Amino acid sequence: MAAVALNSKAVGSTVKLKVDGTLRDFIIIHKGRPSTLYDSSCDGVWLLLKDCLESRQWHSSNSNSYKASTIHAYLNNEWFKKLDANIQAQVKQVKLPYVNGTANSAVASGANGLSCKVFLLSGYEVGWTQNTNSYFPIDGAVLDYFKGTAATDAKRIAYLNGSATYWWLRSPNTYNADNAWLVNSNGSYNGSSCTSTYGVRPALILPSSLLVSDDGSVNTNTAPTTPGSLTVPDSIQGGETITVSWGASTDAENNLEGYIVERSTDGGASWTQIYQGSSRSTTNTVPFGTGTVQYRVKAYDTDGASSAYRTSAAITVINNLAPGAPASITVPNTVMGGSQLAITWGAATDSDGNLEGYSLERQVDGGDWAQVYSGSALSFTDTITKGWASVAYRVRAYDSHNAYGDYATSETRTVNNNTPPDIICTSTGDLGTKSAGFTVAYQVGDTDGDPITVTEAMDGITKRTFQADPEASNSFAVTGEYFMKLANGKHTMKITASDGKEASSYELTFTKEVTAAAISLDEPMDADAKITVCVLSVTGDIPTDAEYKVEVTNNAKDTTPVWEHCTTEVKNGANHVFENETAANGFSFNFRVTVSRGESGKGGYISSIQGGFQ
Repeated sequence: MAAVALNSKAVGSTVKLKVDGTLRDFIIIHKGRPSTLYDSSCDGVWLLLKDCLESRQWHSSNSNSYKASTIHAYLNNEWFKKLDANIQAQVKQVKLPYVNGTANSAVASGANGLSCKVFLLSGYEVGWTQNTNSYFPIDGAVLDYFKGTAATDAKRIAYLNGSATYWWLRSPNTYNADNAWLVNSNGSYNGSSCTSTYGVRPALILPSSLLVSDDGSVNTNTAPTTPGSLTVPDSIQGGETITVSWGASTDAENNLEGYIVERSTDGGASWTQIYQGSSRSTTNTVPFGTGTVQYRVKAYDTDGASSAYRTSAAITVINNLAPGAPASITVPNTVMGGSQLAITWGAATDSDGNLEGYSLERQVDGGDWAQVYSGSALSFTDTITKGWASVAYRVRAYDSHNAYGDYATSETRTVNNNTPPDIICTSTGDLGTKSAGFTVAYQVGDTDGDPITVTEAMDGITKRTFQADPEASNSFAVTGEYFMKLANGKHTMKITASDGKEASSYELTFTKEVTAAAISLDEPMDADAKITVCVLSVTGDIPTDAEYKVEVTNNAKDTTPVWEHCTTEVKNGANHVFENETAANGFSFNFRVTVSRGESGKGGYISSIQGGFQ
């Protein structure tokens, strides 16, 4: 059943109230407070019984004091009780302007007016003034229904049992103390003795908020309260589905039924309903290209009474297109558990020119996707947890309005959870300049307990390969002839440890710088007799401009050995005959070969020294 607010009905229209259980027509004759003569309690909807149901005396005695009149007492007691109880509770207690008889012609008005719920209209209220007849008291103001002149008399005509009849007003005739004013059957005015019997047209005032049903009957159902709030997102994207929610309404009769939500895309000029129901939220898709959007919500009850609207502010819609998908995503084929992994992706494009960044997500072992990076870079280094079986990545671009494009998704990579061998070495980086042989100590180990193969290489050329004992001490030896054969300059030492699945490597560098060499025996060679002759052979690569000298001695154990030159003999492959014939500590043999670079700066080496003596 639909219903409208009583206040929305036009002046002159009729509504129905039950009198003695029967619906009777009442005319709406005014809305609001007629003038300052009236107390504020008179602010409401004024109703007048359309036709008389009975005739009664104005007063049982010839006195035109309305306050003390029989008709006043009757209307506010017996007649009032003929109304339904729910309407009785709504009839307003008002204070009307009145004159209390001829003896006291002063107008009582405002807060001093006559207190009542049901009353007769005054002469002024039906349109007559002292200009009409000077004996009309100024006890009111003309009501809206009776304003104008063309049809005013016709509007005053009332019927009783189908015939036009006379009916009483509350205004006393100020000329005659036993006389009161009334309306003739043709709508004109007249006066008569208060003890006369004429028609009665009760008037009363109801609250504006009451409702009028489809059949015109007034009921005491009140509209629900306006929803307490309306929540709409501050930022709305065209084409986006948003959630609109609102606060609860209350209803005095507990017959709240639901809510109606409407949307406007033209600044409130027109509205379209998007939801009706009992929920306190709804979703709505704002079409792409919409300029502005706003929403409003009202509550309604089972009698069709609606609250006022709660309206949102107009929100400018952002018609932004999401970026395109990134051009590519690259994940290395080999993924090691416990290690780091570099993921890269190609740039995305954005037709609006407001690309802001990228969101990278990771999937482990086929599970849910989780964001691992958000920002403007085109790469991210992730840490792979040892024990994962597989991993995949996907990336999408987003713009300054938080619109996301499509994903670029990688292939799923198998995670290798083998741990490469460890190489532990105290020497690090560049070992500096080396002019003589040296060694580097190191250890290897494997967490998984796999056998370890170690390869030592110099400048990319393998020196040796061996099976290493875990935690044993190893040495990368760069000594003796091996060192001698290395050319001067920068060299790279590389130690590689492999468990057959993965390999680890460790690199060191050094610079060989040897421009001279001196070679001699650490311990002289003893002889049983005097040493008289020797022969030496020096092989290798000695540049022709090198400073090259070979010396020998046959008393090497003496405090000051006698060194004899034999460079020429060595070069010629000839024997050298010793000149020295004494040896305080016994005859013993030794040699020393010294060589240094010449002006060409060309390097060389000595690979062996051989010979004998007697």
